[in-house]
Amino acid sequence: MKYVGSKEPPIVQAEDSWDEKSRTLTYTYGSIAIIQIKIPGAGEVSYRHDSDGTLNSIPLVQQIYVMMPEKTVAEVRLCLGAETVNLRPKRAAREQAIIGQVGGSLLYGVNALYDIGRDCLLSWYGRNWRWKSERLERDEKGNLFAKLEVELGESAWFLNFLPQLYRTHYGYKYHEPWRVRPELKPISGWCSWEAYRRNVSQQAIEDTAKFCSENFKPYGMEYVQLDDGFQKMPLPADPKAPIPEAWLDINKEKFPEGHPGIVKGIEKTGMAPGIWTSVSIYNDEFPKYQSEYLVKGRDGKPILGDWIKYLIDCTPPTLARHVRPVYEGLAKFGYKYFKTDVTRHLLFDGFHKAVIDGTMTSDEATAKHRAYLEAARDGIGKEAFWLLSWGIMTEGAGVVDACRVSMDALPTWSGLRMQIMESARWWHLQRILWQNDPDHICMRAHREWVRSVISLVSLSGGLLMLSDSIDKYDKERVYMIQRCLPPLPAKAGETGVLDLEYTAFTWTKFHGFGVLNDPPYSAEEMGEQEARDMAGWSPSMDDNHPFGSLWSFHIDNGREGWCVLYRGAVSPLKKSVIGLEAIGLENGEYLAFDFWEQKFLGKVTDKIKCRPLALGYCQVISLRRAKGRPQFLSSSRHISQDAVSVAGEDWRDGQLVLQLKGVPGTKEIYWIYLPEGFAVSSVEGRGASAKIRKMVKRGNEQVAGIEVSFGASVVAGHIAELIVKC
Repeated sequence: MKYVGSKEPPIVQAEDSWDEKSRTLTYTYGSIAIIQIKIPGAGEVSYRHDSDGTLNSIPLVQQIYVMMPEKTVAEVRLCLGAETVNLRPKRAAREQAIIGQVGGSLLYGVNALYDIGRDCLLSWYGRNWRWKSERLERDEKGNLFAKLEVELGESAWFLNFLPQLYRTHYGYKYHEPWRVRPELKPISGWCSWEAYRRNVSQQAIEDTAKFCSENFKPYGMEYVQLDDGFQKMPLPADPKAPIPEAWLDINKEKFPEGHPGIVKGIEKTGMAPGIWTSVSIYNDEFPKYQSEYLVKGRDGKPILGDWIKYLIDCTPPTLARHVRPVYEGLAKFGYKYFKTDVTRHLLFDGFHKAVIDGTMTSDEATAKHRAYLEAARDGIGKEAFWLLSWGIMTEGAGVVDACRVSMDALPTWSGLRMQIMESARWWHLQRILWQNDPDHICMRAHREWVRSVISLVSLSGGLLMLSDSIDKYDKERVYMIQRCLPPLPAKAGETGVLDLEYTAFTWTKFHGFGVLNDPPYSAEEMGEQEARDMAGWSPSMDDNHPFGSLWSFHIDNGREGWCVLYRGAVSPLKKSVIGLEAIGLENGEYLAFDFWEQKFLGKVTDKIKCRPLALGYCQVISLRRAKGRPQFLSSSRHISQDAVSVAGEDWRDGQLVLQLKGVPGTKEIYWIYLPEGFAVSSVEGRGASAKIRKMVKRGNEQVAGIEVSFGASVVAGHIAELIVKC
């Protein structure tokens, strides 16, 4: 959690000014000229005055228009704050890809800029327009701006300016990004819950930490998180004692060295320790001795909530005695990653019962929930990463770093599909309110199904947490996980309110819900008809690409940008053709490469032909603009192809030089595209060895697969060079 401490941006209109000499129309918001329109010629300009045509006061919508008596191409400069992103001002339409962003690309047809730090949106409509550059640029004050050309004329070109978009328009009232921002670094690790349930032990944690350190840490994995099963039961074990005792002085049979042993056992492998807690009170003796801390009904008896039983009242004395010390104590032991569970039950299944009973108002219920979260954050401190679980708990905005968007995931198609669909539904919150967590991935499930989930989680930058016993990680699954580490720092590339025409599917009381003491789930198969029945009806169910199945991630490393297209068969996908505009690309000449098949698909210009996919299967394709000379195409290292290991690319004097960051002791394939008239004469590695492993000819084009071996003694992050002479 990062505390910014800036002033709250006002909910006011941008003010207009017209400079006749330069023929520039400017709208200023705060200290920034957010809109500057330079209009050539001598024709009379019609435009909307700042206070003329306000559509709504609170939440405020300011609509601006500009008109000319004749066609004129105007130059426009749009400028917002330092965390501005180009995004679609509404959620993806049918057969449109859901858009994600890494970096500052300006995307074809994507007609809005959103300032994350000041929570304001600027969108435009009505006339033809085009970008004048490929990416956002930074001015001398650190603000980001974009330039475009607009064809003005007799019909209006209009812009909508919406201050405090998420906070007032979408109702996330605790969202104050000018004051505090969540931790946005990519998160990956392992969680014990669906690996061991409550049968977890110190030895299991240490064995897993060692395995993860050896196999996944070099690729970017960071955390090993202990889940339910270490605390003394029932909660609290001593009904006369403060709740923290059950969480801090833990079960010594399974964890003989207590928390210090758990933390030390994880840290000695180089991994960072994480811990799970919940807000439940299950000890039926607790009300006898500490009823003053509980929520009571009109009859004076404690109200019982589903899943959570007794409800702490979240008053300052209660939080000081029973909540803050839990987190403060765990933080002192050295945990760096916190997962707090059952919070939705505290509110929805707990406080809401008091609201129904008439002993609490809805506002009081929300305020108590928020107070609990603030007390926990005070105990955790500013530095540790905090995941709130589960469901979209808007009271967590500005307090937590991540929010779990789905129920418990399982190694079943129902659980895996839920992870994909809920990631899609809540995509507009990703790295704006917090990081989205689709829950842990059970890699022991059907190989192709988990490939679909882990591919999407990596590309979308969700929390990539695994949850299996280490004997389930065969060679192929280890390789798959490594290709998806680390997850990208992706953020939402579109915004808009939630579309409720789609089912918020979870599997409670449907395909079986495992109670706390059940063993971990085994992998489960499912036929197509059962999968269709389970999914139910949705508006896009018969489309070539139903909702959640088509994503487009636009990656820009500051040197170049490329697109990674993800297709995931949430239901079986047909053979189809996707227009480039639907994925945010302008028609042109692109080179397509299928990552999981490690196969060059040829050139595409206005559309891409896609193969059918069986239930749960996926396809990940990179699209790079053809440069008319030898160029980097893709790699085997990372599903982003390749935002992780390629640090630089230079073409000079018949040589293509790639700067590479490799994992010590590993080999990867780097694919080089050779247009007609070019051939590889030699390859050389500096700081790594290199040799041609494969040459693929496609018409007059060739693709060279070059194997690069990074020595075992190489330091992680060391820059090696691959030199390809043509």
